[in-house]
Amino acid sequence: MSELDRLHEIIDGLPPQQIHALLTLLDARQSVNDEEFARRLAEAPEEELDEETTARILAAEAEQGGSISHGELKQRLGL
Repeated sequence: MSELDRLHEIIDGLPPQQIHALLTLLDARQSVNDEEFARRLAEAPEEELDEETTARILAAEAEQGGSISHGELKQRLGL
């Protein structure tokens, strides 16, 4: 799966409020440099994630080269 396909998959699974926040952050009409992008990202409110979303994020991180054990996944999910 290409990175673009993976990005589409992630975006397709986002709830509407997260899509709006992502569009605001990435809107090409609002050209920002790397520093401004990092600032906006750091200032974005942290959201509470359900177990399914957390598992999907951890799985995506594992696909990027790092792997975690089943036990560590359960621990991170608080199971």
